[in-house]
Amino acid sequence: MFDIRAAVPEDLPRAAALSAAVGWNQVQADWAFFQEHGQVRVLEDGAGDALAASAALLPHGPDLAWISMVLVRPDQRRRGLARALLRWAMDARSGLTLALDATPAGREVYGPIGFVPVSGFARWLLPEARTQGAVAVRPMQATDWPDVLAQDLAAFGAPRAALLQSFARRLPQAALVAPGGFVLARDGLRTPQIGPLVAQDTPTALALLAAAQAALAGPIVLDVPDEAMAFCAELAASGGVKQRPFTRMAIGAMPAAQTRNNFVLAGPEFG
Repeated sequence: MFDIRAAVPEDLPRAAALSAAVGWNQVQADWAFFQEHGQVRVLEDGAGDALAASAALLPHGPDLAWISMVLVRPDQRRRGLARALLRWAMDARSGLTLALDATPAGREVYGPIGFVPVSGFARWLLPEARTQGAVAVRPMQATDWPDVLAQDLAAFGAPRAALLQSFARRLPQAALVAPGGFVLARDGLRTPQIGPLVAQDTPTALALLAAAQAALAGPIVLDVPDEAMAFCAELAASGGVKQRPFTRMAIGAMPAAQTRNNFVLAGPEFG
């Protein structure tokens, strides 16, 4: 048995230290969002700078919940902590569709317990900004939110207004819209992360990406679905480097969505 408990605000610095210790890009603001809008469970042993283990569960509307941040400090691995935390997340939202984004090693764990592959995507590092092109891109305004949320709902399949609005507050200079699309970004421990990016076509997506990266003035990371082949080809031509693959997996039916318009995902921890 493990003394796994609900996280409290005082846990957040050590939770951020845990994700840093395992090489992830999250900052304390990400953990704060999980705690405010979802559920977080932790194992605290008081050792070192980081929690011993963690997991988060984030609902997206009434029918879908996202499992993420199933992390174990390296010195606490091979004790069954990840399995215990995953079981908590699965039991906490019984009856809903449960989804997660798995690394290749994680896929071997999640498949045997019932998670089915849905789609694939990859983490990209884009070191330099692209030329924007001819599509008009402008800063997002308060009056744009109804349209932005409607586009995201159609592309992702479930409502997540609080998440998108939190990203816009964190990096407002990268909250941009174009005819038929929008882009948001957030700060990261190692580099900013762009996403989600929803667009009606590849040229609009590329223009939004270029404008967002120019606003951030430096390298960025982004998670791009495998099906966005033309978009990926442009990333590679611009010096982008594919870093690692992920598999989106679920127990239950994923909501209907126009996934072809979802050019950049919010991230493995958010969906």
